[in-house]
Amino acid sequence: MRATYTAGVLDAFLDRGIAVDSVIGVSAGANAGSDYVAGQRERNHRVFVEFATDRRYAGWRNVLRERSWFGMRFLFDTLPNELAPFDYERFRDSPQTLTVGVTDCLTGEAIYYCQRDYDPRWFVATIHRATCSLPVLSPPVAVEGRPCYDGGVSDPIPLERSIADGNERNVVVLTRNAGYRMPVKKPSAVVDALLRRHPAVRHALRERPAHYNACLDLIDRLEQKGSVFVIRPVKQLVVGRMDRDPARLEALYRQGYDEADGRIAELVKWMEASRGT
Repeated sequence: MRATYTAGVLDAFLDRGIAVDSVIGVSAGANAGSDYVAGQRERNHRVFVEFATDRRYAGWRNVLRERSWFGMRFLFDTLPNELAPFDYERFRDSPQTLTVGVTDCLTGEAIYYCQRDYDPRWFVATIHRATCSLPVLSPPVAVEGRPCYDGGVSDPIPLERSIADGNERNVVVLTRNAGYRMPVKKPSAVVDALLRRHPAVRHALRERPAHYNACLDLIDRLEQKGSVFVIRPVKQLVVGRMDRDPARLEALYRQGYDEADGRIAELVKWMEASRGT
C-alpha cells in the first residue's frame, strides 16, 4: 500500500507531460506503472485509495476463498474488467515499455517480462498478479509453467536491471524516507516452515535486506553523480504495507502527487541535460 505514493507521483507525471521511454517495476509499483504506461490518469487513485476499503480487497474472507490475504480475483479481474476498467489496447500499443519482475520459486531469481511481448490481458491477469503475490500471504502464480512470487523478493528495487537494459540514466521512485535501511531480522521459523517447499524463496527472503540496502547505497552514489534522479517521500511516512485506512491512503497519494509536482522543473532540467549527453 506504500505504492500509493508512487501512484500520486505518476499521476503528477501524466498531468505535466513527463514521459520516459522505459518503465520497470516490481510488486505494487509495477501495477502503478501499468496505469502510467496506459495513460490512465486517476485509475491508480481508484485502485489504491477508493477501493481499498472494499471487503474483497484484503482480509480473512479472501484467505478462506482463495488462500490469499489480498483478493487476487478482485484486484486482477473484477477491478480491471468491471469496476475500474483498464485500457488493455492502449497499454499494449503504448510507445513506452513496461518491464515487470517476478520471483521464480524454483531458483529464487528474478525473471522479467515486457508488456510488448504478451497479450495484455494475460499480462495483467498473470504477471501483475504474480509480482504482487507475497510469500505466505498468497499462493504462487504459475507463469509459463513455473511457480512465481512477488518480484520484490528477489529484486526489490530493479535499478541494476534497468541499467543492464541500457538505461544509463534513471528516474527512481522510492516509497521510504531518505536514510531508511531495511533492518536485518532473524528468519521467522513460521515463515521457514510455510515455505519449506520453496527453499530458494526462503534463501531470497533472508538475503533481501542486504540486497535492498545495497541497492539504496547504489542509488545514493549514482544520485551524487547525477545519473539517477530520485523521488522519495519528504514528509515522514505513516502508511504501512497492509494499511487500508482511506484517510491515510488519500494523504499519501496527495503527498506523492504534490512532492513530485514540486520538482517537475528540476526533473525537466535533468532530463534535458540527459538528452544532451
